[in-house]
Amino acid sequence: MTNLTDIADLTGKISVADAKAGLDLSIFGEKLSGQSGILDLMNDIGEAVALRPDLLALGGGNPAAIPEIQALWRKSAADFLADAASFDKALVCYDAPQGDPAFLDAFARLFAERFGLPITSKNVAVVSGAQLGAFCLLNLLAGRTRDGRRRKILIPASPEYVGYADMGVEPDLFVACPAKITFPNPDNPQIFKYVVDFDAVERAVAENDVAAILVSRPTNPSGNVLRRNELERLDALAERIGAWLIVDSAYGGPFPGIVEDERELDSVFWGRRTILTFSLSKIGLPGLRTGFVVAPEEIVERLAAITAIVGLANGSLGQRIAKPFFETGEILRASREIVRPFYQRRRAAAVELLGDELRRVGVDGRLHASEGAFFLWLWAPELKSGSKTLYRNLKERGVLAIPGDEFFYGLDGAATDGGDGGVKVGATGKVGQSDGGKAERDPIFEAHRRQMLRISFSAAENVVERGFRIIAETLAETVAADARNAR
Repeated sequence: MTNLTDIADLTGKISVADAKAGLDLSIFGEKLSGQSGILDLMNDIGEAVALRPDLLALGGGNPAAIPEIQALWRKSAADFLADAASFDKALVCYDAPQGDPAFLDAFARLFAERFGLPITSKNVAVVSGAQLGAFCLLNLLAGRTRDGRRRKILIPASPEYVGYADMGVEPDLFVACPAKITFPNPDNPQIFKYVVDFDAVERAVAENDVAAILVSRPTNPSGNVLRRNELERLDALAERIGAWLIVDSAYGGPFPGIVEDERELDSVFWGRRTILTFSLSKIGLPGLRTGFVVAPEEIVERLAAITAIVGLANGSLGQRIAKPFFETGEILRASREIVRPFYQRRRAAAVELLGDELRRVGVDGRLHASEGAFFLWLWAPELKSGSKTLYRNLKERGVLAIPGDEFFYGLDGAATDGGDGGVKVGATGKVGQSDGGKAERDPIFEAHRRQMLRISFSAAENVVERGFRIIAETLAETVAADARNAR
């Protein structure tokens, strides 16, 4: 029998409380039930909603309640409710583990006819939320194999979505490469952008057995949208090494369309080794936990088999309510004409407001180019005590935002090359150059990863305005305290 000491050695997460309670957990149980960044995030969201209604919740991934979108969903739900036979069937009958055949067909036909994807319903799986779909995919592809290999998930441009970080049934499932930090507009040093460091990616591939390359696009937390040429290079790399490229489109095109560049809604990236994931959450239905995976048939069949074991089937309501939107293409129209313009306005106002507040208090704050999703990714270079200190100070003042540390997982052993592969800071040239060009950690990136805060602008406008004012003031107070402590 595996004892508590063995589990502690393997996971590093065994708690004194568990030992006192006599919980002799499995390695799997300890891994999945231990502390995690996503657990902290969801607990904070739950606290904000249920226990502290006065808390200004600018931390979670809840979408805005867009009146026009909610009206569409209410009408669809009412139509579904009025069809007694369909409603009763959805309540009393299980779907097939892959999903409702009529919905799968509508989804596949839309993507084939509008975007030219060579898919049928056999290439689509419904999952109980894209989060669960990612968990199934990552552990399906990576981890320990029959022949003793330890296959990895590669994050090509860290930081990346914190919800992936603790998904691995096997420990150390991820290997991540630090993104390059660039300043795309020389006249505006307050806006930066991440790009993929392909030299670092190639080193990671050479040193690890990579099963899949994983990106969210737009990226949560930064709002970064990888360029099409970056996707093409990652796809070519995946094919070269026999891996998969997984693209999480929870915020992107063609739905829900929370992107700055409208061209992102005109096409869907697809390659021979591509797996796409989508969700209904950010288009107004997070409570229905309905997501989708588009993949080669052999992947879809495996996902359906997993669903049968862990959940029998997926929930029916999300599929039934959304099916007319896929049959008619209304999901695409609503994304382009309602969702995207709504968040465009919110994004522009949020960037201006936070910039004004930071200037008002006289603190240095830099923002990632906000190309999608509904977050601002704030870099506070003067913050020496770290983003978790800022997070605690904000919470004491009634604001919930997310410290950036947890988004930089998988970096143990990763390095930048110190030349063009290192952090680019305006025109200052190279940083982190090691003797002889040997790869080493970049000191600017190492500081950067402890100075980040993710702030949502999807909340009500008055909440955003009050929250941004408190964030700027609290950041200034924390920076001042750091300076006093350094004396």
